[in-house]
Amino acid sequence: MDFLLNHVFLIILVITSGLLLIFPNLLTGSREKKISSKDSVLMMNRQPSFIIDVRDEQDFNLGHLQNATNIKLDEIPDKISVIKKHSKKLIIVYCQKGVRSEQAVNILIKLGLDKVVSIEGGINAWIKEQLPIANK
Repeated sequence: MDFLLNHVFLIILVITSGLLLIFPNLLTGSREKKISSKDSVLMMNRQPSFIIDVRDEQDFNLGHLQNATNIKLDEIPDKISVIKKHSKKLIIVYCQKGVRSEQAVNILIKLGLDKVVSIEGGINAWIKEQLPIANK
């Protein structure tokens, strides 16, 4: 008991460090909207997800993630009613390299959705990790 009283600062430091290791979003908040392709697979397997491919139809038809819906970046505002039907699910967005999908995430957040993430590196990173793709 004397140790605890004499080392209160040390105990607080250990507890805080442990919490930050377990819950890294405590310090930064849940603002991070990019996830790796491997993390996206884990998330898809753990919770209901709606996957949006923001590439054009031709690229989508060459290969896409299983169960992905093709909604081009510039069509998102017009298709928001379709997307909002899935608002209780995690919305995972990807493109070829990850640039357009980040833009899509920002648009979706502005349109009122908050459970939205982008696959960092897009389908290129997905393929590099040798994860499966589907063809139409």
